[in-house]
Amino acid sequence: MRLAWLAVLAVLLASPFASNVAHAEDEPADDEASTNEAPDPWVGCWARVYDAAHLAKHPGQKVTALALSIGTRTPSGDSDPGPYAAKLAGKFRDKTDNYVMPSGGRCVVTGAAKDHLSCVTDGFFVGKFELEPAAKNMKIVLQGSDEHIALVPGVDTASFVLLSPDNPEHALFVLNPAPAKSCGQ
Repeated sequence: MRLAWLAVLAVLLASPFASNVAHAEDEPADDEASTNEAPDPWVGCWARVYDAAHLAKHPGQKVTALALSIGTRTPSGDSDPGPYAAKLAGKFRDKTDNYVMPSGGRCVVTGAAKDHLSCVTDGFFVGKFELEPAAKNMKIVLQGSDEHIALVPGVDTASFVLLSPDNPEHALFVLNPAPAKSCGQ
């Protein structure tokens, strides 16, 4: 029996796994290497739940909670630009359902200082919006007459809610950094 264990140990030590472990001590771990690179400032989760005091001061604001997730994506060509994908979910006054952007948004870095993302949504609810960092927070900006975001409850597209600058209370949202689970990740 002892001879069998020695044979197994010899096979393991000679395997590529063992040599990778031995060489891994000489190389920095992936975690160590990634800490040397600055994290992508666009990627993350931001959320906000509006309290009763805020909503009382802003009776025209129908949004009671928002969660924004930004991740990376691989564009499939010139007709599909945008290295970032944005997903937005929200809750509204007098509505119990969670509302989401049906197709998400494709975002590109724009601005003279490359300081904001311009995003578009595709599909049935074509839309456009801007994302701007504000210190650690993220702003959702809807300012042009052609800018809006449609959110739907599940698959019921007839019950959509449109966020647009037509309602001044829905033209700007400031969201705070949040853990990934707040954005459903």
